[in-house]
Amino acid sequence: IGTYKRTTSQGEKMVRDFKFQRSVPINFKAPSIAEEIVVISPSFKKIFNEAAAAESMGLGEIAGVGYRKALEFLIKDFCINQKPEDEIQIKSLLLGKVINTYVEDPNLKACAKRAAWLGNDETHYVRKWECKDIEDLKILIQLTCSWVSSNVLTAKYMAEMA
Repeated sequence: IGTYKRTTSQGEKMVRDFKFQRSVPINFKAPSIAEEIVVISPSFKKIFNEAAAAESMGLGEIAGVGYRKALEFLIKDFCINQKPEDEIQIKSLLLGKVINTYVEDPNLKACAKRAAWLGNDETHYVRKWECKDIEDLKILIQLTCSWVSSNVLTAKYMAEMA
């Protein structure tokens, strides 16, 4: 089903013009997420896919909040995976504090921090990063996922090939 908006006039001239708005149902295709990420944080995959589905339906304001939540689950689950003895502490801290305290890889830390900053902009009334948007947030989350995957795979192969 397609939805069109009718324009009946342009200036002084009467025109019957129809412009495509959207179509339904929306066939959403979930983004690909590396297996290492899914193993560490199944909740990240679920939340991230829900945010992407919301965005595909034009619900950008809600999608940003979902992406921010997905990031928090990814980082906290990764840190718990790295330091299971600190699980209770990691779960109770704010995301920024978890990143500063528990994320050791400098590239992962830098990308996760920036993703958190933009994610916070999606949840607050006043934006601090007005020149950045949800697309930048998704790129930073993608980079964060890449660094998490790299850390997990590096640790795996170093242990297997000691």
